[in-house]
Amino acid sequence: MHVTREDAQILAGKLKEASPHIHHIELFGSVLRNGLGNDADLVLIVDEGIARRWWNEMGDELRVRMGTRWLPLRRFIKTYLTWLDTMSIRGRKHRRIARASELLGVNIEKLVTEYKPGAMVDIFLFPETWRTEKTPNMSVLCSLAGVIRDHKETRLFLERTAHSAIRLN
Repeated sequence: MHVTREDAQILAGKLKEASPHIHHIELFGSVLRNGLGNDADLVLIVDEGIARRWWNEMGDELRVRMGTRWLPLRRFIKTYLTWLDTMSIRGRKHRRIARASELLGVNIEKLVTEYKPGAMVDIFLFPETWRTEKTPNMSVLCSLAGVIRDHKETRLFLERTAHSAIRLN
């Protein structure tokens, strides 16, 4: 099931409405680039304490495993080897979303499914100060969790995200 930019906009509104902990939401990834994607990649802007707790608890679930040079392979796997994607990536994504749901007091997967059955999202929790314009605030981000401070591919992912993400609401 594909997700459109309009879907991402509607889901952002529903998420923000469902949780008082979400200040605003930003979109990045394939839906932003192409208007259509396998999932909507969302940055949920929350209080720093919530973001810190999520990053610390999710640690290894958030570490980028396929760096920039592997992005074409990642896209191939998502498109043509969906069973492998399900086994490797979706499990981690599900665990991240489940913990974010607990911290934010909203069942994110249920909300998404009620809006559009089969649709998927991927989310990341950040504090308001996570970036300045199009540049990540690495001192803030590195203070959230060791995986950011100690893992080059994760930092590169955050740099790409900061550069491209746009505010939806």
